[in-house]
Amino acid sequence: MSWDWVPARPGEEDGSDGGPSPALRRTATVLAVLLTGVLVVYYLTIGVRQGEDRCVAERPDGVASSQVDSRWRWWPPGTECVYPTGTEVARA
Repeated sequence: MSWDWVPARPGEEDGSDGGPSPALRRTATVLAVLLTGVLVVYYLTIGVRQGEDRCVAERPDGVASSQVDSRWRWWPPGTECVYPTGTEVARA
């Protein structure tokens, strides 16, 4: 569809669309993608490990740190703590 029939808005008389340059838009997009990648890597390396450490720190009395297990939970995202209690396994 052609928009040639629409009159130019103020500032668009020279043929530009009035927005930022294509190079600026490309740079902003690349920076946003890189920042998102860095945040994902940080969460996977630091955030998940903190969940495992939390499981060990909050273990019930009488449970050794070697008996604590942590598993990734998709929904809601996070770490699920698993503690042995006698012959059963308690999930927190």
